[in-house]
Amino acid sequence: MVQDRVIPTASESFCYYSQEVSNEISERSAVPLPKVTVQAPLNSCSEFGKLRSVVVGSAVGANHPRIESSFKNFFTWDEDADAAARAQGAVPQSIVDEIEEDIAEFIKVLVQRGVEVLRPQTYDSTALIKSPDWETEQLYSLMPRDCVFVHGRLYLEVPSPARSRFFEPLAFRDIAHAYRERSGSRALVLSAPKPRLLEDSFEPMRKAFLPNTEPMFDAANCVRLGRDIFMDINNSANMAGLHWLQDLFDGLSWDVKIHPMHIGEDHADVTLVPLRPGVILVDEKRTNPDNLPKQFKNWTQVRLSSVPEQPYGLTYPMASNGIGRNVFVLDEKTIVVEKNQSELIAKLEALDFEVIPLRYRHGRTLGGSWHCITLDTNRDGGFEDYL
Repeated sequence: MVQDRVIPTASESFCYYSQEVSNEISERSAVPLPKVTVQAPLNSCSEFGKLRSVVVGSAVGANHPRIESSFKNFFTWDEDADAAARAQGAVPQSIVDEIEEDIAEFIKVLVQRGVEVLRPQTYDSTALIKSPDWETEQLYSLMPRDCVFVHGRLYLEVPSPARSRFFEPLAFRDIAHAYRERSGSRALVLSAPKPRLLEDSFEPMRKAFLPNTEPMFDAANCVRLGRDIFMDINNSANMAGLHWLQDLFDGLSWDVKIHPMHIGEDHADVTLVPLRPGVILVDEKRTNPDNLPKQFKNWTQVRLSSVPEQPYGLTYPMASNGIGRNVFVLDEKTIVVEKNQSELIAKLEALDFEVIPLRYRHGRTLGGSWHCITLDTNRDGGFEDYL
């Protein structure tokens, strides 16, 4: 004989689940401790506040992906089919070793100055990646500056327009989780909506602007100055991306204003670089009185039109010589510069900067130097008005 079931009241049911089931749920869903621990909280609002913590990328497992529409849209590439084919695939271990050797010297300088240094997971980028609309291979985990945007306590995985960078932020997820789980000051960790990256976003090849088919931008298009951010709109960022990011700040009720500009075809961090309040490094060939944002016209401009010829390790370079302007500021008086940039070093020293010249052999090989391969996660300062 089946006994009648006793149906608990709402309060009894709540009591049952809260006392018994909720304990089991809590145990099963307990978030494991992150593999990475962080000391300072996430807080970085400018390019020049005193550096306390930084992520430094890694070339381990680096890969040169196939040359498809989104790659051609941004990266330098060789139209000679044989040269392009020879460059694709796993990056030679000798190049990886040299990059990691140069990075080790850089990290030594940072640690000597009391900076907390974080590194990404080792990531094999040679595997095929695909969506319902396309497939390619991944790039590398060397340049967190491009795929992650930090402002204040916001850690944002950006909607990159490069298919080969679709999963690039995953190498830095342990770091993101560590900031989110940090006791006392949790980071706001978000990922922007992933773009579909269909062909209509990249035709015709090498145009100056992305169409506004969906929000897209790389974080290196953004120049941060406290409550003001300047986003370079070009073939790696569109106005739809700017509007999306502005909507995010407005929704958070953060007093941050994003200004559009157009000073170059690629990332802004070799073209317009604030070095300290009132001083800015600019590319003399790309910037002029018409396109330089008006807010900087009274700043002291370190103008540089050319840099020494730099070698590269693949069959063709992934960046121009302009990558030599890719400096990294440690504080308002101290700047890391690639050691062969003699003209730039002299101009900075004339403005009383302490320059730390360090060797970086493969800026053109993989397309990035000191600013590209770093992501500052804690600097002194907040949403100040520098303008």
